[in-house]
Amino acid sequence: MELKFKVDKITYETSIEEGYYMIGFSDNGDEPNQYVILQKSMNFDEQDVELGLNTYYFEYSDQSNSEYDICKNIIVEKEKITFNLKEDFLEDITKIVISFDKKIIQNWIEFESIFKKIIDDDRVLTIIQ
Repeated sequence: MELKFKVDKITYETSIEEGYYMIGFSDNGDEPNQYVILQKSMNFDEQDVELGLNTYYFEYSDQSNSEYDICKNIIVEKEKITFNLKEDFLEDITKIVISFDKKIIQNWIEFESIFKKIIDDDRVLTIIQ
């Protein structure tokens, strides 16, 4: 099943102090009904590696809907992002499509750079200009 929603807020940041990269998509500003968060640590310890947590974190609308390395692929376009999910993540949801007005991304170069740091596998992330 495909889940679609439109977002009105996109945040993206690099936090050197906290040691992570993060992108968030929200359908209702700071009080979302639906959202997606992608986050990745800048540094992984030995335990992260042993547990397979040395990758990106994906969350949809609640921490109970979260997982590491869950996307088969992600396609980023100027007004739409498609997350094709691996099996057995959200019951029968295999795809999440987020649409947005491209003007809400104030710095596309920075947004793209952070996205590539979170998803650093070209087989997973495709950015269409």
